[in-house]
Amino acid sequence: MTTDVIGLFLRSDDNGYQRQLKAVGLREAKRFGFELSIQSAQFDAGQQVAQIREAIKNAKETKMIAILVSGVRDADLIPLAHQAAGAGLEWAVLNDASFVDEVRQQHPDRAIFAAAGDQTEIGRVQAQQVCAVAGARGRVMCITGNVRNVEAHLRLEGLKQGLGDGFEVVEVNADWTSEGARRAIESWAANIGKKEEVPAVFAAQNDEMALGVRQALRDIGSRHDWPIGSFPIVGCDGSEDFGQRLVREGRLKATVVMTPGSGPAIEWVARMRGGGELPPAHVVLPVLSFPAVARLKS
Repeated sequence: MTTDVIGLFLRSDDNGYQRQLKAVGLREAKRFGFELSIQSAQFDAGQQVAQIREAIKNAKETKMIAILVSGVRDADLIPLAHQAAGAGLEWAVLNDASFVDEVRQQHPDRAIFAAAGDQTEIGRVQAQQVCAVAGARGRVMCITGNVRNVEAHLRLEGLKQGLGDGFEVVEVNADWTSEGARRAIESWAANIGKKEEVPAVFAAQNDEMALGVRQALRDIGSRHDWPIGSFPIVGCDGSEDFGQRLVREGRLKATVVMTPGSGPAIEWVARMRGGGELPPAHVVLPVLSFPAVARLKS
């Protein structure tokens, strides 16, 4: 008998967290007796749409029963979710997506859900890290991901909530990539005149961008005679082989560890296909600070 296939569509294959989604997905697919078909869009929204559309079109021939997506651009996924459900496929988004509730209402017999950490809570954890490092007030720069992703907005909202009125938050938009963050910081720095204008802490919405921030600050600091170690940087994703390693090496001050959503998503697909049990619309996964906030204060 042919093995049922689950499609895993990643933003990129050179990002620590995306690699973790792949590794956990392969492990859990094997555990539940599925084959995992993996494609990467390399942060190209149009390419990701084309990949998913082709997978839906060929689902019967390939025995594909479900699609898991780490979306490049949320809005592009809405029509694809409807198409997938109409074709009898289960659908899971591996980053927060507000549209799943609407799609579920129109396809109540399909497992349509998001499996991800609470994005607002991620921002709040970063706020705790910032306060542990900077105290009760100061200027913080938040390097956001693609503003077309709801998770970027929610993480920023959580950061502001957690920091309160004692902090000024400066926002710089990047694209989830190290190079995008490096360019964004270089552009910002072109208009800065003195060290006093530099934020006390830089909070990047993923570890790739945090590394890009560090690279930019190293170059800018050499021009202005600013020591790189005077600029604490916190990131997010916290994969063991990347984000946590950067913290252990002293290149980042902290990161937020996120549980990969691919494993829980595959388990819910198995439960749906095995017994018809529908998952909740939002499978909320734990997030935590690395290192613990108490250690940052010491």
